[in-house]
Amino acid sequence: MPQSPSKEPREGVAHIEVTQTHEEILEYWTDERMAEAKPRELVLRPEPEEQHPEAQD
Repeated sequence: MPQSPSKEPREGVAHIEVTQTHEEILEYWTDERMAEAKPRELVLRPEPEEQHPEAQD
């Protein structure tokens, strides 16, 4: 059963509280489910370039 993310926003990080046991998680992720699973597409935002004054020679 999917859990909703916690209410504390973290930049780019999803956090959930796991209520299933280790065994329940392993039972859920069968070989068939693993084969059908599609990873999430991650979109990384480029970091803003630091503003450096031009070097004067």
